[in-house]
Amino acid sequence: MAITPLDLAAIVWKDCRSHLLQNGDIRDAAETVVATLMETYDEAEIREAFKFDGAIKMAVGDYTGSHDEADIEDDIDDDVRADLINDDGEFDYDEY
Repeated sequence: MAITPLDLAAIVWKDCRSHLLQNGDIRDAAETVVATLMETYDEAEIREAFKFDGAIKMAVGDYTGSHDEADIEDDIDDDVRADLINDDGEFDYDEY
């Protein structure tokens, strides 16, 4: 089975993610990746290929204006998740 360009992008993102977390702005990087991918792929395809990564899923939601509950990583405690909602009732990505 041949690897698709979208699958390759997901593999590269996964390999670079730890470096971005330590040395860069992962939110900005995710937004750039999503903007580029949205030129060729639809929201569902990107969400499926990057289902392991909350940063990309959040960027897809920002790009399309339609966040999904699954955008937030499943392994976050409910108490922690509640702390990530800012005073405006929005998810505080920078604290995530």
